[in-house]
Amino acid sequence: MDIVLNDVLAAAGFAGFDEVHPLRKSFQWVTERVLYDSRKEQRNQILSRPIRHWWLNYVIMDQGARDALIEVFQRAAGRYRSFLYTDREDYQATAVTIATDGTAATYQLIQTYYPGDAEEWDEDKKDIVPGGTFAPVVTHNIDGPQTEVAAAPGANEYTLDDTTGIMTWSAGNEPSAGVLACTFQFYFRVIFAEDQHIDLQPYPNLWRARGVHIHEVLNC
Repeated sequence: MDIVLNDVLAAAGFAGFDEVHPLRKSFQWVTERVLYDSRKEQRNQILSRPIRHWWLNYVIMDQGARDALIEVFQRAAGRYRSFLYTDREDYQATAVTIATDGTAATYQLIQTYYPGDAEEWDEDKKDIVPGGTFAPVVTHNIDGPQTEVAAAPGANEYTLDDTTGIMTWSAGNEPSAGVLACTFQFYFRVIFAEDQHIDLQPYPNLWRARGVHIHEVLNC
């Protein structure tokens, strides 16, 4: 299991240690811009969805809490290795609908953003909070409730890969043509934006970390 930044820091001994506001967040689209000799310009959309950025603030930390944050930074080797982050405002998909065709045995968990709007988009969710922490709720409009199992799924049962977000039904037990309604929790896969971490010691044995910049990476 990957490191979950929030979980590591929540375990620190200092009771007041947590993210504090203001929390800065941004959405980055990626566009390729081609400028021709004629001065005409062509813009190509590289991604079909934005990449999220977060700037986190931790104040005030005792030595144990500060060391926990440094541990995550060291284990990630700066911006080299990815880890997981729980966005406190965007961590759960609720009754998201996925169409089934009656023959497919695998389906990808998704989250729909701004449903019903002209600019809505779907995102595959691949880093899923395991069932021991938050059990997904999956219901088929014809076949009824579906149960997550560890292996060898039977009727109305599926396995879920927490690292890909793919639900799999066994042969002969595929959901019939209809719609799945899925409720589950997910993480964002992120990296530190910098190879250098800076913290501040305003008082003896107390620390601050402001503007810790992490950003989403697409785990294709």
